[in-house]
Amino acid sequence: MGNKIKAFYPPALELVPVIFLLFAFSYSAEYYSLLPQQIPTHFGFLGTPDAWSEKGFWTVYVLPLLGAIIWLSMMLINLFLIIQPDDPGRYINLPQKQKDKLGREQLEAIRTTTARGMMLLNLTLAAMIAALQYGSINVALGRQESLGLTTAVFAVAILIEAIGLTVKTISMTFN
Repeated sequence: MGNKIKAFYPPALELVPVIFLLFAFSYSAEYYSLLPQQIPTHFGFLGTPDAWSEKGFWTVYVLPLLGAIIWLSMMLINLFLIIQPDDPGRYINLPQKQKDKLGREQLEAIRTTTARGMMLLNLTLAAMIAALQYGSINVALGRQESLGLTTAVFAVAILIEAIGLTVKTISMTFN
């Protein structure tokens, strides 16, 4: 299994999102007792808090928990796509005639590009979750006024990655 993954990307890269998510959980746990009774639970476009809620397990940990679920889901889907099919075109949504025209080598290149892109998106999402959790804890503690442009920067990065992956895979179908 490890050798199959290595053909797509270094398996150790999957540890980076785990580290980001562990940071989000541990930072929250470290400062949980210091948080005030009302904590920010929603932020506006410029990162300024615009909704507050009672401090509780779910209000503090919902973001890292959601991040962990998203990371695990995307990682498992990616691993399934890497490991499962012997036919690289099996899960590529193209007519069989076009798959035959592209050939096994090009279909494998599309699968590799998709797996790498999904891993990059997963890593970026985990980094975003960690940064947002860190910022929201600090806003609650009064250490900073807002999240700043954190949300916008990560949203743009994810959008660029998603569009880039889409354009790259579509362009590969015309080679």
